[in-house]
Amino acid sequence: MAGIVAAVARHAARAPDKPFLILRRRGTVETLPYGALMAEARRFAAGFAARGAADGATVALMLPTHAATAPAFLGAMLAGAVPSLFPPPTPKQQPELFWAAQRAVFSRVGPALIAADAATRAALATHLPEWAERAVAIEALAADPGFAGEAAEDGLAFLQHSSGTTGLRKGVMLTHAAVLDFAAALGEAPAIDERDVIASWLPLYHDMGLVGCLVLPMLLGLTVVQLDPFEWVGRPALLFEAIEAHAASLCWMPNFAFHHLLRTAPRAGRWALGSVRALIDCSEPCKPQTLRAFAARFAACGLREGALAASYGMAENVFIATQTRPGTAPRSLRADRAAFAETGRIVAPEAGAPEVEFLSCGPPIPRTEIRILDEAGVALRERAVGEIAVSSPYLFAGYHRAPVPEGRFAGDWYCTGDLGFLDDGEIFVCGRTDDLLIVNGRNVYAHDVEFAINARTAVRPGRCVAIAPESERTGSRVLVVIAESDAGDPAALAEAIRAVVEAEFGFPPGEVRIEAPGWMVKTTSGKVSRGANLAKYLGEDAQRAGAARAV
Repeated sequence: MAGIVAAVARHAARAPDKPFLILRRRGTVETLPYGALMAEARRFAAGFAARGAADGATVALMLPTHAATAPAFLGAMLAGAVPSLFPPPTPKQQPELFWAAQRAVFSRVGPALIAADAATRAALATHLPEWAERAVAIEALAADPGFAGEAAEDGLAFLQHSSGTTGLRKGVMLTHAAVLDFAAALGEAPAIDERDVIASWLPLYHDMGLVGCLVLPMLLGLTVVQLDPFEWVGRPALLFEAIEAHAASLCWMPNFAFHHLLRTAPRAGRWALGSVRALIDCSEPCKPQTLRAFAARFAACGLREGALAASYGMAENVFIATQTRPGTAPRSLRADRAAFAETGRIVAPEAGAPEVEFLSCGPPIPRTEIRILDEAGVALRERAVGEIAVSSPYLFAGYHRAPVPEGRFAGDWYCTGDLGFLDDGEIFVCGRTDDLLIVNGRNVYAHDVEFAINARTAVRPGRCVAIAPESERTGSRVLVVIAESDAGDPAALAEAIRAVVEAEFGFPPGEVRIEAPGWMVKTTSGKVSRGANLAKYLGEDAQRAGAARAV
């Protein structure tokens, strides 16, 4: 037996009692050792095979934070199926939008089986009755006896779905070979080994959680301490408690999570964080201001500045493409804002001139290469902004039952749609091509506008979105900021947002709209869906214009 399952089986044979999973939820602690992980995986494999989910069939796992997720995921591969994790419904999501998105993805993926908990099965039967007969209780699958079959040695291993910020979620196809080679690379840099313990609140149905906190630890023989993401959002200090209790050494988080901890962790709280050797900012644009504030705030807890790190991640390269050097704080670089916005050049700012600061995401991981390309596909020199292209043996095998957009591949190079520049061999990410707003000839990145508003007003991260719809009046695009708030004076908040944007970027937004919480459309990973919010704004704007004409 070879492939991913064989790698896990070797860990189980060598150290059957070593914990793979320590699940902390609702005040309880549940442990799943490697030996039990493999035993449960065989039980699930029998259940999948008995129901015809084998020979390359796709299995959808639609579970909340659950001890069965890892063995069911592994068991599907052992049965010869291709597992894919899907988000379960939550009270914060609008059911109509959530289930419409699931219907579209199910229709494309065509899962042979949908393994779910009781609440999700009931909701699925209500909203997607055409899929109800393929839904099976996770408990029923686990009740099957052991499985004696052989897992696939190569070929497609699993699907991981994008978060859908720019449209229908795409199933990234990853092979056994790509994932195993990637895990070996991370054994070299950042030198992850069996002594490491990962602490995580990340949901497992997106790449950072799925690979970083499920697949990677089981391949490298690590222990992962898993929190429920919704419990963590309500009480973020749970992560620090888990790190202290289990001497965790590794943790990946998006930039907003660092801010969430800064804002909510009790000022008098003290946690032993000295075991952390890498707390890695990943998945969205990393901000140097964030890591500086985090280092200063939690230094008293034993967190070393060198423990803070950054990486450039993407599902298409399994998990990440670059990583800052462990033990060394990521480098930041200040540039002239006008030159960056107008010409895409990174030059040192003159004294007193407006500037912008970027954070290094480090050099490429082993056997990964990075280029910066201009619009004609020509490689640019260092400190010139262009599209980031990646080449590696870990690149994905395409999107499941969907074409890779034209122009994404140039030979062996994958053109990511992200913008950035290289400096001394390290990548600095500026944003996405679809995140770039061109307003009256000025270039501004939406995430920079949102970050400034979150940092300098009462608006919290994830509660505002910057868009740039076309203006018939000006014949150009206009910057519009939509923020959610249910407290204070909306007019005062709008004025504060205008002042921050003008001070930071040199021009005010054309419109600031304050909406009640729940207005904003988000993806299953909690990210703001810029395209969906632009469409919603345009739809409401058209309705208002129609009502005005009717009057």
